[in-house]
Amino acid sequence: MIEDQGKFIGFISEFDVLGAIEAGKQLDKTSARDIMNPAHIAVHESTSITDAIRLMKEKNLLHLPVEKNGKVTYSVTRHDLLRARIGLGLDIES
Repeated sequence: MIEDQGKFIGFISEFDVLGAIEAGKQLDKTSARDIMNPAHIAVHESTSITDAIRLMKEKNLLHLPVEKNGKVTYSVTRHDLLRARIGLGLDIES
């Protein structure tokens, strides 16, 4: 989630949405702030693939926000990191 000034303040993962559903929340009446992960988990564009994979495994993430020039500009998936690890590239346009 990005606030009005463009600052990254958190994100919502599939696990957060599933948790909200399991808790009986009505998603159409729930704000992003109510279910987002406020831990501000993101990597910098210079983070190694190894470190990004490690973080995704530790935090059980399917997507990982990537900061560039102080702002989250894109995210990578487990699939992206697998492709990069085996030499097929990230297929991300900057």
